[in-house]
Amino acid sequence: MKKKIILFVPLLIIISVIGIYPVIHRENLDSNESNTLKIYLPGQNGNYDKRLEAVINEFEKKYPNIKIEKVIVDDSFGNAEYTKKLLTDTLAGDGPDILDLDNMSTRKLEKSEMLMDLKPLIEKDKDFKKEDYNTKVIEAGLYNGKQLLMPLDYYVNQYITTEQLLKKNNINLQDNYSQKDFMKALDVYITSANSDKNKFLFVTPMNIEDFLASSGEEFIDYNNKKVYFDKPEFKEIIENYKKIYNASKKQSDITGISGIDGFEALKNGNALFSNDPINIRDTFFVYESMINQVIGETEIINSMPTYKEGGKATAIVGRSLAISKNCKNKSAAYNFIKIAISDDIQSSPNLPSFIPVNKKAVKNLKDHYMNNEVNSILQVPFHKNTKIVKQPLSDNFQKYYGKITNNIENAVIPNSEVDQMMIESLTPYFEDKSSYETCVKTLENKVKLYINE
Repeated sequence: MKKKIILFVPLLIIISVIGIYPVIHRENLDSNESNTLKIYLPGQNGNYDKRLEAVINEFEKKYPNIKIEKVIVDDSFGNAEYTKKLLTDTLAGDGPDILDLDNMSTRKLEKSEMLMDLKPLIEKDKDFKKEDYNTKVIEAGLYNGKQLLMPLDYYVNQYITTEQLLKKNNINLQDNYSQKDFMKALDVYITSANSDKNKFLFVTPMNIEDFLASSGEEFIDYNNKKVYFDKPEFKEIIENYKKIYNASKKQSDITGISGIDGFEALKNGNALFSNDPINIRDTFFVYESMINQVIGETEIINSMPTYKEGGKATAIVGRSLAISKNCKNKSAAYNFIKIAISDDIQSSPNLPSFIPVNKKAVKNLKDHYMNNEVNSILQVPFHKNTKIVKQPLSDNFQKYYGKITNNIENAVIPNSEVDQMMIESLTPYFEDKSSYETCVKTLENKVKLYINE
């Protein structure tokens, strides 16, 4: 009997070791995985967003023990494939640790409960100072009181024209105009453009969601899943958009992508406004010099006025980062985000993005232009034989720059799916093929269904 017990004890030890081995092995795997952060990136042939490349390089220098696993998703035909993979994998619990978000994926992930609340990490972080950032823009990343997203940059819905064009058309635009005042000042020009096929208000279509955002009014409550399309303010704003829609070029009239269609229209005098997507690190600071030297006129630039007044602006978030709830090294992922919004990364004049959320970076970019680029030569895009000398920023431009960086009233995260619903539902009204009430009801039903999915 004693011999049997002696034999049984080693057997138990062997069974126990075999039983706990998978647990020990799994823990080792978990430890290895916690030293890796996975991120999906839209790109091609190994190339992806230069800004995130800079963030990754800086992170790997600062935290050499953490490996960044890059999964590059082909975006040859736009971001649709990237968005599909990001959403599918994340909702299945097997997505990236760090999520690079645009206006195609943000809203669905916000309500998925798959994103981590950054607020507790921010509150524990003694180095994080809210006054260093544009808090209005960062607050756009709140959902049900949780900081699910960290916006990286933003833009404003703006118009560009010239002093001479306004004078020629007998138009007076004041900085403090409300949307109503603004549209009233354009009435005569809009009537003229509607009767002349070669004359436009804007030479490229204005995004309807951007126009609604620039009004400063909110008609969709994503947190509480409600819509307020029955408000009289909504009807008035849609009426104003209809005027802009009919007096501007339609999407079907646009062939190719040049990025300076508005500039060409101002140069030719067949449009009143340019709404070129000028990038703060690309043509933002030099657009004024281009207008002054190529067209020979003085730039007027301003944000589209809010519904109530024009002294403030609404920020529209460009890109955001988030952390998956399934991330095994949340502190490392948070450090990645901190690098992405640091003044070192956001101050770089060579990285593509819109206006940074980092306040120091905002100042650094302007100072860099004024101190390092003024008087240098620029080859004008799409004008092979045209070169300009970069000029100091005018007082008017610097005033505008201050407005869109210091006087942000609120910020919104756009939703490309809702934008598509709006344009599809309301176009019959814009083209007088259906009544306002019918089209808005269609829109309301679609949006309600979408936000309650």
